[in-house]
Amino acid sequence: MSVLRTALYCRLSKDDMLQGDSESIKTQKAMLTQYAKEHGFLVVEVYVDDGWSGLNFQRPDFNRMLDDIEAGRIDVVITKDLSRLGRDHLKVGHFTEIYFPMKNVRYIAVNDGVDTANKNNDIAALKNVMNEFYSRDNSRKIRSSIRARAKAGLYRTSFNPIGYRKAPDNHNKLIVDVETAWIVKRIFELAGAGMGAHKIATQFRREQVPCPSWWLHSRGEKDYSKRFENPENKYEWSHTVIRNIIANPLYLGHSVMCKTESIFKVGKSKKVPEAEQIRVENTHEPLVSQEIFDGANAKILSRRREDRSHFISPFAGLVKCGTCGKALGLRYWGRDRNRVYVCTTYAHNTKSCTDHRIYYEDLYKAVLADIQYHARIAYEDREKAVALAVKMNDKEDGSKGKTNESKLKQAKKRYDEVTRLFDRLYEDSLSGRISNDNFNRLIEKYQSEQEQLLRQIDALENALQEVKDNQLNAVKWADLMAEYVGIQELTAENLNLLIERIEVFDRTETGGEVLQAIRICYRFGGYIGERTFHAKVLKHPCKKQACPLRKGKDNEKISLIS
Repeated sequence: MSVLRTALYCRLSKDDMLQGDSESIKTQKAMLTQYAKEHGFLVVEVYVDDGWSGLNFQRPDFNRMLDDIEAGRIDVVITKDLSRLGRDHLKVGHFTEIYFPMKNVRYIAVNDGVDTANKNNDIAALKNVMNEFYSRDNSRKIRSSIRARAKAGLYRTSFNPIGYRKAPDNHNKLIVDVETAWIVKRIFELAGAGMGAHKIATQFRREQVPCPSWWLHSRGEKDYSKRFENPENKYEWSHTVIRNIIANPLYLGHSVMCKTESIFKVGKSKKVPEAEQIRVENTHEPLVSQEIFDGANAKILSRRREDRSHFISPFAGLVKCGTCGKALGLRYWGRDRNRVYVCTTYAHNTKSCTDHRIYYEDLYKAVLADIQYHARIAYEDREKAVALAVKMNDKEDGSKGKTNESKLKQAKKRYDEVTRLFDRLYEDSLSGRISNDNFNRLIEKYQSEQEQLLRQIDALENALQEVKDNQLNAVKWADLMAEYVGIQELTAENLNLLIERIEVFDRTETGGEVLQAIRICYRFGGYIGERTFHAKVLKHPCKKQACPLRKGKDNEKISLIS
C-alpha cells in the first residue's frame, strides 16, 4: 500500500475569533497532526490561513495548496471541518464534489465525518449550506454589534484623525493631540478669514506645516515610506484634505460613524445613506466652537473670488451656462466698465457655445426679486410654499422616479434569477451534466453579474430615496425661505445658503421682444416656479468688430424668467 501524501489545511477568521471560537490555529494543527498519525497519513505540508474569511477563496495558503495539487504533490487534504475549507456552499461543494475527485485527491473533514473515499457524504451538502447561513448570521451579528458600539459613542478608527489621538486607557475614545491640534485650529482660522482650501494648502506649504500623512508615518501608524522618500512631500497638503477637515463635525466634538457597510459575499462596501449613519454628539473634546465651524464652512461654501478692482461677486461659483453647463465668468467692457457674465466655453472658443451674456445688475435684480417673492409666500402661507415645492419637484422627478421603480423591479427579478441559476449550476455539476471548465466560467460570469446587479440595485434605491425625500426637502425649503422674508441685499453667504445654482440661457426674440431665461435651483427646493423680470434697456458699448461679445442688437429689452 502506497503512502498517501497529505496536506493539513487550517483556517481561522477574525469573525471566528470575535465569536469566541476556541479552535485556534495551534489547536487545529495539533488535532489534524494526531489524526493523520493515527490513520497512517504522511503529512508533507501544513497550510495555514490565519485571519481570512471563509467566504474569500483568494487565501494565500489555500491557493498555494491548490498549486501543489495541480503539480501532483498532494493525495489527501484534511481539515477540522467543512467550514475550515470555506463558508460559501457553492464553492465548497465545487471543491468537494468536483475539483478534488477530478484531481484524485481525497478530502476529509474530521469533525463532520466527511470522507470522499466513502460514497455516503450526503450530509456534506447540508453542512455547507448551514456553514454559509452561519457566516451570514455572523455578519449580521457583527454589523449589529458595530452599530451598537457606535450608538454608545465608542469611536472606531484605524488611524488617528489629525488633531486627535486615541486615549491610552481607551482606544475607543479620542483625546486632543497637543502636537497637531494647532494645525486644525489654524485651518479653521484661515478659512474663517475668507481663505479658500487651495490658498490654505499653498500657505501651509510655504510655512512648512507637516501634512496629516506625515504625522501618521512618523508615528508608525501607517507606512508612507515611498511617498516620503522625497523630503518635500512632508509639506505637500491637498486642498481636498483641508476641505474635508473644515466640513467634518468631528472637530465639534461629535462622531459620525457607520458611513459604509460591507456587502455579504461580494467583499465590497457600499455607502450608507446619511439618514442611516450614526451621529453621536459630545463624544470628545471639540477643537473649534460651533460659531467658528459654521463661519469657516460658510466662507468655504461661498467661494469668494476678488477681481483686480477688489470687487467680490456674491454669485461666484453659482452661475452656469444653461446650454453647456460650464461656469459663466464675470467680465468688464466698455467705457463704463459694465460687469457682465459670459459663458466661459464661448470665451475660449466662439464655435463651442454662444455667449449667454447677462448683465450683473440684471442678474442681481432678478435673483433678489425671486428670493423676495418666494420668501414672502413661505412666511405668509407655509403650506402653499411646501405644496409649490412638492409640485415642482414632482415635475422634475416624477417620471424619473417611475422609471427607476421599473428598473429596480427588473434588477431585483434578475438578481433572483441569477441566484437560482447558481443553485441549478451546482446541481448540474454534481450530476455531471456540465464540465469543470464550463462550471468555473459560468460561476465567474454569474458572480460578476450578481455584483453588478447589487451595485445597480443600490444606486436605484438611493435614487428612489431621494425622490421620497421630496416632501421633507420641501418643508426644509419653506422654513429656510421664511427666514429671509424682507431680504434687501444679496451676499455670498445668503446666496450659498439659499441657492445651489443659477442657469442662464441664451436670448431669444419673440414678437419683437428679446427674452432671456434664467433658472434658479434652490437648496432643498430645486427649481421653483417661473416669474418674469423686466430689465433696463441695454446697449452694447464695445465698438470693436472682433469683440466676442458683440452679438445681437445694440438695443435689447430683456425679460429675465426664473
